[in-house]
Amino acid sequence: MDSTSEPAQRMDRGKMVIAVMVAAILVSISAFAYVLYARSQANDGEDSDVIQIGDSVKLDYTGYTLEGRVFDTSILSIAHDDTHYPKSLTFTLRSNDSYDPIDNLQAGVYPGSYIEGFTKGVLGMHVGETKMIEVPPDEGYAVDPAMITTVDVLQEMPGTESFSEGDFNTLFGVEPILLRTIPHFFWQWDVIIVDNSSGYVTIKHQPTVGEVVYPFGDPFYTENPQGWGVVVEAYDPAALDGAGKVTVRHQVSEDDVYNVKGTDIDDYTFVLSAYDEVNGTFSVHRSDSDSGYNGELAGRTLFFEITILAVTPVSD
Repeated sequence: MDSTSEPAQRMDRGKMVIAVMVAAILVSISAFAYVLYARSQANDGEDSDVIQIGDSVKLDYTGYTLEGRVFDTSILSIAHDDTHYPKSLTFTLRSNDSYDPIDNLQAGVYPGSYIEGFTKGVLGMHVGETKMIEVPPDEGYAVDPAMITTVDVLQEMPGTESFSEGDFNTLFGVEPILLRTIPHFFWQWDVIIVDNSSGYVTIKHQPTVGEVVYPFGDPFYTENPQGWGVVVEAYDPAALDGAGKVTVRHQVSEDDVYNVKGTDIDDYTFVLSAYDEVNGTFSVHRSDSDSGYNGELAGRTLFFEITILAVTPVSD
């Protein structure tokens, strides 16, 4: 019995050694995991790692409308990727070398080069962190009421217009020959020149009831659809003491709000920004590239996905 119990005892001791080693490894792993957790918790609690007011921040960003469309970005690949990042109505592709991170944002400082909600949104973030921030309308792009026009869905207009000779030549591009029939420069239906005297040219509209015109752009142009159809509902050449009256109906609806853009009679780009079925009106919000005013963004809630690349504390 002694000869058989000795190997058994050695096997038992081997099993015990292995068990102790496994336990030691598990303890070590647990201890290592705890150290990592403790360090992460310590880092999360360090104020020096958190962006504070006045810090200089370098970051990448992508701005989104409420419809989930990209209106601006600092990332070249996103700017060129329309499949995964559909673009807003007024998105404009810039030169490739202009897509760089912002490297001079003063966190929480407003007024400045950036909207209030954007500068405040980075506060509390860390280097390497990516976050989606929401910018409410009162911290975003301010509205210029002069850039908003409300139009009747069923619109009436005089059937006669007068222009100075200079304006007529600019708008129509033809000589103002009396009784000449030409297309209207905006509405596209025919007009006839009924007077040319004293430096002024008078035309009379001659639309066909039921015809559809597209004065705000071509909605069927695949690469850049704009505008909507306008139906001639009625034409009374004898109304308004002989001046005539044209009635048109704009083919717009609630579904078109922030989904349709166009170009107005003054050559401003706009977006259809409101529709009021009860009052039978809709609104268009203009953009002005010279001043940087964007009617698609002004007065709206916006979203920015931000990635912090570097931070220089204000005290440095």
